[in-house]
Amino acid sequence: MQGKNKKSFERLGSTRKQIRFEDDLLSKIDEDRAKTNQAFSEWVKEACKQKLHKNQKI
Repeated sequence: MQGKNKKSFERLGSTRKQIRFEDDLLSKIDEDRAKTNQAFSEWVKEACKQKLHKNQKI
């Protein structure tokens, strides 16, 4: 998708994005992650996939 701007050391098939979270939302995410011992990125990816599935995009 954004491969033409990738540096040689970056992973193929994925793109790094920066995102800002509100403090209260981040606290709630961290509380939920602690229950499952998930990495932050794994938790966010799963939440995004659930949202897309709910909207029947995937």
